[in-house]
Amino acid sequence: MIRLLLMLLLVTAGASARSSDLVDAAGGELPVILTAPHGGLENVPGCSERHPAGTRFVNRPDAGTDRLARAIADELKRLTGRAPYLVIARFHRKYIDANRRAEEAYGDPGCAAAYEAYHAAVRGHLAGLRAKFPHAMLFDIHGQTAFRDSILRGTRHGSTVQALLARAGAPAITGPDSVFGRFAAMGYKIVPGNEDAPTDRVEAKNYAGGHTVDLYGSHRAQGIDAMQLEFGRDLRDGARLEQTAKDTAQAIAAFYERFLK
Repeated sequence: MIRLLLMLLLVTAGASARSSDLVDAAGGELPVILTAPHGGLENVPGCSERHPAGTRFVNRPDAGTDRLARAIADELKRLTGRAPYLVIARFHRKYIDANRRAEEAYGDPGCAAAYEAYHAAVRGHLAGLRAKFPHAMLFDIHGQTAFRDSILRGTRHGSTVQALLARAGAPAITGPDSVFGRFAAMGYKIVPGNEDAPTDRVEAKNYAGGHTVDLYGSHRAQGIDAMQLEFGRDLRDGARLEQTAKDTAQAIAAFYERFLK
């Protein structure tokens, strides 16, 4: 009996270790967390592929978004001298979609540990951020092809940045020192435009913010301000990805100086 219990413990520990290997998580010094749920390409041992569930089923990765998130983090560290918090899914989206509720994220119980490891890392970082900083921001990094040369904002029409809007008003989302204000000044096409109020229902259909920003946004009691950034395919192709990362880091650094210090 004791031998059987030991074997079960070893199997459980091994499964946990494999799951944690499928998530890259790093602590930071900035009140900023970058998450990237859809760029991974790795298989998940003991987890079968997903079948269509929920709305807008997608099993393809957001190509390059894992590299984009890492490059943004590296550039933020270079610009500010302080690293952001970081959580990146290494598992392929055909197995697990970490930006959905568990009942839609996977279909095989063997996938649960990796899904939970991703969200446990996010929750752990959020707890650390709330304990260390009066204000913090989560940027959820995604890719899309509907607007190939544009960057899309997703805040569920202002709800996931509720605390930021209450504290700093619309300029924190659409003003010159906001992230999208900086993108616009750099010449990027942005959707929606900054002429609209953050709470107007103008964020693009299907890109207004997914499970991550909804689960961890400041409209939740234990949340922080959260914004989805959807980068067009052309902005993630080849050498363009590095420039996109540098510009995004500059935009976030300006936002940090103005609204998070």
